[in-house]
Amino acid sequence: MKQLAQYCVPAAVVGTAAGLVAGGLAAFVGQPAGWAILTGLGLGVPLILFGSGYSVLVALRKVPAGVFAPAAVYWLIAFPISLFIHAIVTEWVVTGTPGLPPDPWKFLAFRALLSMGFAIGFLWMHDQVARFYWPHLPKTNPYITKA
Repeated sequence: MKQLAQYCVPAAVVGTAAGLVAGGLAAFVGQPAGWAILTGLGLGVPLILFGSGYSVLVALRKVPAGVFAPAAVYWLIAFPISLFIHAIVTEWVVTGTPGLPPDPWKFLAFRALLSMGFAIGFLWMHDQVARFYWPHLPKTNPYITKA
């Protein structure tokens, strides 16, 4: 498990970056610090988890590394769910109770359309981080020799 977790670090970096951007933008527009932090966590944590799930699929050779089509299909599902979780957390922070966005199916469908752009960005950033990070992992890590 430790070796697989090491392999997932680049994907976690991408999710963390997205969470930092979301939190930073919330702070930039004048939201209180607590709201900005929860906004960043509300988006960052699901993207870290889903990104790590994608890395696990690559490590286990279920999808090829660096290929857009499998990433696009994966994020077609994972990206809308991540933003759905973010919307629920945002509602909770603002109103004090968690709630669904209006017209949840339309919300998910529109985010699915946006997911292709995120998949491109995720794949590019993941590959950029991974090419500098993976060579520093021990050669005994079986996932490095497979990818």
